[in-house]
Amino acid sequence: MENSNGLQQQKCPYLAQQADAAAVIPDITTPLVATTNQPPVVGTNNLGLLNNFIGTWNSPTGANATGYNVMPLPQTDAPNGYITKNFPYFEEISFSAIAGGAPNREGQYTQASSVLFYEQRVYIANNADPNGAQPIQNTLIHAENGTWLYHVIQNQVEGPYGPGFVLDSNPIPLQNPATQYNKQISVPHGVSVLMTGGPVASGTGNPVFPTADRTKLPFTDPTIIDPSTYLTQQLNTLNSQGITVDSYSSITVSTSNEGGAVSNINFENSFGKVLSMNTTWYVENLSNGTTQLQYIQNIVLQFVINGMPTQFLHIDANTLQLVETFVPVNANQAWQNTGIAVQPGNTITVSYESGLWTADPQTNNGNLYDANGCPGIIVTQSGYPIQNVNMGALIGQVGNNAPFFIGNGPVTTPAGQSGPLKLCINDDLNAEYGAGLADNIGSLQVRIKI
Repeated sequence: MENSNGLQQQKCPYLAQQADAAAVIPDITTPLVATTNQPPVVGTNNLGLLNNFIGTWNSPTGANATGYNVMPLPQTDAPNGYITKNFPYFEEISFSAIAGGAPNREGQYTQASSVLFYEQRVYIANNADPNGAQPIQNTLIHAENGTWLYHVIQNQVEGPYGPGFVLDSNPIPLQNPATQYNKQISVPHGVSVLMTGGPVASGTGNPVFPTADRTKLPFTDPTIIDPSTYLTQQLNTLNSQGITVDSYSSITVSTSNEGGAVSNINFENSFGKVLSMNTTWYVENLSNGTTQLQYIQNIVLQFVINGMPTQFLHIDANTLQLVETFVPVNANQAWQNTGIAVQPGNTITVSYESGLWTADPQTNNGNLYDANGCPGIIVTQSGYPIQNVNMGALIGQVGNNAPFFIGNGPVTTPAGQSGPLKLCINDDLNAEYGAGLADNIGSLQVRIKI
């Protein structure tokens, strides 16, 4: 329609995307966050539990959806002054490390912040309102981006870039484990959230998830599903297939912890503001060699209902599987476990992403090279894992099967093989002909698509 100024009237974005037919199923396998061609700062020393988040994750679509959302909304003509929008959902979320960190300088020491950028897209899994005028299945219902941070206390460099360190007359303090992890969120509603938390909790077997408080709206209605049951159901389904949780680690962050905060734009602050938020993320190592993520998120909202400020719980939970990730492979180490297992009947695609290395600094005029290996040097000795390919090429191995050549790829793991995926540089691993791995330099960033 046209407004009085002759400009096309804006529609609500949610309504504008709905059509007479169901939305196309979105591509939830393509990373939402771009990687860098510089080596990112990764590893548990730098990122703690967050190192396990790196990559792109998604969840099943349609009737197999594993996510569930309970969302209260104010509506003045509803009997109680509010309604709920409750539905199963699926999603895609990407986490990406960066080639650096964010040092917070105290003067004598530094709080080093290692960073994961993330972006998330959430879609309605089914036509939750079959009597509605338009189908809503596969409709984008939520999007957000932000960062996860991991903090450690270190010596402060002298000057802008070092190389020395500021003299410290006293031992530098340790990072407070209760605020070692942070999550920063930017939500298009006009809400910014900062949650802090720690330390990591660990256990074996199925985790026990926090449940909805049935004394709080809208969960006083016994017919409303507690989203945490979706997490439990997913684990029960795996257990029925003989797959168990060998171990798990979890991190909880909250705006109620020291340093946490919420900021709402004026409209939301007046009519539907976020008061607080907490979330727990679980990294679960399964008995079939895979890793999955589960999370539950609880937001306390405040609406004005019949003239009175009234609090509501907005809870969602989901189970995520890894779609694609990136792993570093060091030139001076033998077979390195990627943490990825090739499942029976499936294959995985491996390809070079970035970085340079060498298996012998005396070759190639001292220049490093990519995953295709050293130009012009074909190895034939039996001490190399693979013969008749370039020295210094990227190679792989599934379980205890024979190694296979990858190079720059992409290369698919050999059919019929299953087990842990390991990567390595094609070199004299046992130093039979010289220095072996000892003189190797560099590392590669490798893409793994599951």
